[in-house]
Amino acid sequence: MILRVVHGAVPPEKKKAYVDFINTTLAPAIRKMPGCHFIYVAECVEKCHEHEVIYVSGWDSEEQCEAMDKTSIYQGAAVSAKSFYTHRYHDGALHIHYKTFAALE
Repeated sequence: MILRVVHGAVPPEKKKAYVDFINTTLAPAIRKMPGCHFIYVAECVEKCHEHEVIYVSGWDSEEQCEAMDKTSIYQGAAVSAKSFYTHRYHDGALHIHYKTFAALE
């Protein structure tokens, strides 16, 4: 399984609209992609980092995860997500792929 981890930051004044967008548009679009097992989006609770968010999604393969990036549904949602980020992430949130080597199920 491949884990895709995405890190971004959202200003407080955009947080409510961002959460609504994630729950109604971005997360459902990603979850419907072939090979996606799950997606979690969380906000940081550490002091001075409350504006940071992280997405973690699980995929059958890196190819399926990368194929998602090229779909028109995802590209539209990802472009919309950028409008919520702080200036540091306007060109896109950092995303990294990890291959799992241990899991509990």
